[in-house]
Amino acid sequence: MVRLWLVIVVAAVAFTVYALIDCATMPRSRVRSLRKGIWVLLVVVLPVVGGVLWFLLGRTPARGPRGGGGGGAGYRGPEDDPDFLGGTTPPGPQSDDKDQDDATLRSLEEQFHDGDDDGRPDR
Repeated sequence: MVRLWLVIVVAAVAFTVYALIDCATMPRSRVRSLRKGIWVLLVVVLPVVGGVLWFLLGRTPARGPRGGGGGGAGYRGPEDDPDFLGGTTPPGPQSDDKDQDDATLRSLEEQFHDGDDDGRPDR
């Protein structure tokens, strides 16, 4: 029986500490009903009841892609991010792979012809 009470007390303390940390670190824009300082005081003075009240009445639900309410700046995957995909190309002359290949080929041909002057006639 003593072990059961010990487990209940440890669980109540853990829940109260979690509620206190959650309440203290919550942005003001997500706190409702009372001011944040009053919520912290309620969680400390009424350990389990204050934590339950905080989670039920004191905080607004998170808004995100799945949190309901929509809108807001939530997580965007790379396929939804135009910067990740490359978006629009910068203004100016566009160069593609064929132009680069042609330039490389011309450079190699010039090096080959410049190094070919060894004084012997070609066969």
